[in-house]
Amino acid sequence: MQNEGFKPHFLATGVGSVPQTNGEDALELIWKSVPLAPHWPQLPGLGAESSFVGQYLNALIETGAIADLANPKFQIEATDWVERMTTFYTLYLEAIEGDEQALERFGFSAQGGEGFEAFCRDLERHGTRDAVLLKGQVSGSLTLGMQITDKSRRSCYYDDTLRDMLVKTLAVHAEWQTKRLRKFGLPVLMTIDDPGLYAFGASTHVTLNREQLIAELNTIIDGIIRQGGIPGVHVCAGMDWTLLFDSNIQVVNFDAYDYMQSMVVLAEPLNRFLARDGILSWGIVPTNPVAWEETAQSLKLRLEGNVAELVKRGVDESLLRQQSMITPSCGTGTLKAELADHVYKLLFQLASEYR
Repeated sequence: MQNEGFKPHFLATGVGSVPQTNGEDALELIWKSVPLAPHWPQLPGLGAESSFVGQYLNALIETGAIADLANPKFQIEATDWVERMTTFYTLYLEAIEGDEQALERFGFSAQGGEGFEAFCRDLERHGTRDAVLLKGQVSGSLTLGMQITDKSRRSCYYDDTLRDMLVKTLAVHAEWQTKRLRKFGLPVLMTIDDPGLYAFGASTHVTLNREQLIAELNTIIDGIIRQGGIPGVHVCAGMDWTLLFDSNIQVVNFDAYDYMQSMVVLAEPLNRFLARDGILSWGIVPTNPVAWEETAQSLKLRLEGNVAELVKRGVDESLLRQQSMITPSCGTGTLKAELADHVYKLLFQLASEYR
């Protein structure tokens, strides 16, 4: 597995999104709160280009495959759709064959990349300080595929060609982003945020195919690994975590505050995941108003109780402690600034308890 020597010992990082609309303000919060594993700030408050859905679609927009980021749709009814599709696949092949300019077009648009570029400028100016890891993030293909449609408002995820274009876009973007962050000389954790994966196994989504979901994840993971990154996945709901354990993912980030039970019942597969150098990233700091009622001590008690429960069910305690990270349970981009600040403060204090 990639970066086999990486043992985080409850290292803290963020999920990605923050409520600020200015990169410098957001970075002040991030460096203060997660100085050992800072992440670039996703700034959804800036609008559609910086949103969870729109941010990573630059290559599809530029080639005319998708229009209107506020309500993105594949333009399959366009009279020149075949030419647009050909333009996209040509660009994709150039990018994966090493054409730097083609790869760059899978990066962010100027506005969509504001938080990312602010992070890179900051690292160029001030260096990596005490950081031992840098973190990036990209949205996942299932969640985006369910939200991006064709003109009939049908989710593009259910169209083989459109899904393929989306997965390839995200894979090359993840590769581009990992490559940019790797230039700063630290390990890079690149997390695929795919909350829609919770739907696998649900009666409402019986058509979702396990092998296909794993193959799509692995396609994105391959781009990350090609550039020497550590691939992770974030899902902020309960799900069948064995789907992730059976992929090439190295870090599984889950909401340990509200959905711990979904992990407890999978202690045995979790133990196998840890045995192959997998890392469990605990989203233990709640990202809703209940956070006001918590302290670092109360969260540590909760986390230690969860560790004890897993150990009781056969999980190797030494592996679990070495191979654990901590995060908020979800992104903070939709929260009021005071609550987001409080979440990050709790995260810093909790991490300090483990340092």
